[in-house]
Amino acid sequence: MKAFKINSKLISVLLLLIGCKVFAQKKTDTAFFNKKDLTGWSAANMQYWAVEDGAIVGRATQKVEKNQFLWSDVKVADFYLNVDVLLECNDCNAGIQFRSKKADASGQSIGYQADMGRDVWGRLYHEHGREKLDWSDRGEKAVKPGQWNKYEILASGDRIWTAINGKLAVSVKDPGGDPSGYIALQIHSGDAQTVRYKINSLVHNPKVELAGLTEAQLVKELKLPMNKPLGKSSSLTFKENEVIVFAGGTNIVNMRKDCYLETLLMAANPHTRLHIWNLGWDGDTAYEQFRDVGFGKWSRNLDSLGADVAFIQFGQMESLWGEAALPEFINAYKKLLSEIKTGKRRIILLSPIPFEPENLNSRQGKLAQNPLINAPVEKYAAAIRELATQEGYLYIDLYTPLQKSPLAGSLTFNGVHLSPEGQKVTAEVIVQELGIQHRITEKLEPLRKKILTKNQLWIGYWRPGNWAFLGGDRTTVPFSHDWKNTEKRIFPEEVKGFQPLILEAENHIFEQQNLLVTQN
Repeated sequence: MKAFKINSKLISVLLLLIGCKVFAQKKTDTAFFNKKDLTGWSAANMQYWAVEDGAIVGRATQKVEKNQFLWSDVKVADFYLNVDVLLECNDCNAGIQFRSKKADASGQSIGYQADMGRDVWGRLYHEHGREKLDWSDRGEKAVKPGQWNKYEILASGDRIWTAINGKLAVSVKDPGGDPSGYIALQIHSGDAQTVRYKINSLVHNPKVELAGLTEAQLVKELKLPMNKPLGKSSSLTFKENEVIVFAGGTNIVNMRKDCYLETLLMAANPHTRLHIWNLGWDGDTAYEQFRDVGFGKWSRNLDSLGADVAFIQFGQMESLWGEAALPEFINAYKKLLSEIKTGKRRIILLSPIPFEPENLNSRQGKLAQNPLINAPVEKYAAAIRELATQEGYLYIDLYTPLQKSPLAGSLTFNGVHLSPEGQKVTAEVIVQELGIQHRITEKLEPLRKKILTKNQLWIGYWRPGNWAFLGGDRTTVPFSHDWKNTEKRIFPEEVKGFQPLILEAENHIFEQQNLLVTQN
């Protein structure tokens, strides 16, 4: 009987545990900020930070070259943060990082950001990662410019909500997103500025309620983020001897002259022999791709090379037609992509880059009416993102990170086309979106030079300046034939001479890839 009583007690305990879910206890973190000094906080440049009247103040008295972050030592997972924010210059930009981590020794951040500033108040951004996650303007409508604004952040599992002045701003369900990390306060790069953060409370494992809404009501508001996490299923890996092509307009054309993206892709795959060809063509749009007689249409160029992976970029110049033309553009783009869509080919859509109107000049100087100012590039980028989602293409947002870059305003040489520095920044954004943690350094310069040599040979072979005599409408003229045997065409044989030179150049590239391995 004694044994039976013991077992009965054990069973009773087990039944009790099974029947009752064990919840983490709600806890207010009193050590998060003491309202007196920056104990428990750190930054690479502490001179930007102070405590005044119980608030953390970020102050830059002159231009800030790159974002500055003040990091808390407290790690958060499920939490509720209540902060009053005063952005003294509403044209400036700041933010609160959460579930974030440091990207480098300078304290740059990777992770979620509750954004603030003109045109970004109440948005959810993913710093140095997926960029825009929720870009609704409903939070901004509640902002009082130049005054204190209450910012609330609630994170529970893969669900994130924010509110401004009691109005719901963000409501995102982010499966596979960052489950935990640290909180950091931001001063954005740019002009002199001051931002004040008055921290009211940090609660771990909070009750799910916000902006007067219950958990059930908040759940109904949830939606998936604009940019999903790059997990194993959506990250880009390359196989031996795969063919990668770049296609688009002039910005794609110019990529072959600087080779930054190609260099980073090669460096990230040092054991893999890849064949990368630039098929960019000046003036190409989603509507039309003019080619010389006999050259073949756009889709045939990709097919003839056996392209396994295609990076495609359109939308910048098309945006000059205005928002009214957006549906027509998407239809044209969708049709164009359908011509190259196959079961195995992977297609990556690069968003258009922002215009820089201040850099557009005519021969007479600044234009009285600048067509770049009101071009809705951002709306075209958003529509391309939606197209990618619908059709199953990978999408990379270049518009947002370039717009927010410390070098914004100097990334193009004419307001439209990327400068060499702009090409470098853009290449780094692309590979970062693909989960590749490489940047352009002096160490990669020998590899880049080998790639540049290959690209010079490639363009001479693929797109010779006198194509009309090679495959166009002047193949029958005497100039393109042997002067003794007029039935024999000499130009095609001469062009074939590029083939062994290109193969040799590719071998030199692979040798440089291998050297990167031995140097590490």
